[in-house]
Amino acid sequence: MRETVMRFSILGPLEVSSDCGTAVRLGGPRQRVVLATLLIHANRMVTVPHLLEAVWCEEPPPSAAVNVRGYISALRRTLGKGESDRSDIPPDERLTTLTGGYLLRVGTSELDFAVFMEKLRKGEQETAAGQIEQAAGSLQSALALWRGTPLDGLPVSMPIRAELERMQELRLLAVERAAQARLDLGQADALIPELATLTRQHPFRERLWELLIVALHRTGRQADALATYARVRRMLVEELGIDPTDRLQRLEWQILRGNPTLDSRATSAAQPGPPHLDARLRAVRRVKVASGVPTGSG
Repeated sequence: MRETVMRFSILGPLEVSSDCGTAVRLGGPRQRVVLATLLIHANRMVTVPHLLEAVWCEEPPPSAAVNVRGYISALRRTLGKGESDRSDIPPDERLTTLTGGYLLRVGTSELDFAVFMEKLRKGEQETAAGQIEQAAGSLQSALALWRGTPLDGLPVSMPIRAELERMQELRLLAVERAAQARLDLGQADALIPELATLTRQHPFRERLWELLIVALHRTGRQADALATYARVRRMLVEELGIDPTDRLQRLEWQILRGNPTLDSRATSAAQPGPPHLDARLRAVRRVKVASGVPTGSG
């Protein structure tokens, strides 16, 4: 197989590098937004109306469609400079015009987000197979691809913002899965400061609180574990008007009764659900936003 020679990075500031790792100059902000939108939807057609909405947060000018064609032409020239005959994708097939839109072809190993997703899936498969050490390695490798906030520094319109929120949610899922794997490998002591920081950054992410409470319990800090549960319960009640999940409440019950199953991997804090925010939390946030009540972070 021919060697892949382009590298597209969106898990941080937008970057493209060519054959020898040389950075590719990407033009102005709007041209960069066009490329970012195509990369978010890599290997799928992006319609012209979607590009217009992504590029212009306000009403697009009458010349918007013409401007987008100009950005596409410039991107073809720019990306073509980074290609060589060793590329998996021929230069004339990299960015193509279709009826109603454009398609950017990107190899799986060329886009950092695609590599992240592959490593996340591999870590999940290894976890399911009981290969916890390998899973921890795959998940840590996936997280190492993140260089900061996706597309940091670009003007972000609503269509892009929704995709970036989905990507951030998947990153948090990987963080939780990696923490669980490390907890199962007996690394509770090292995890506690990391989880304490994460719960401050994402206070409504109950899965992170579960992991922190279990880590505290497994290091013999039962009083701290119970105090942490009390803190998160109070926060949820006071700020969102909801009780902790049944899973969190069961965790407190197990600690109070000295349940020995909390010390084993097989019965540690339950695995997280699907990679999206808890439906009840989203519903509460919608009500609070509608009424003008701050919802905090997380």
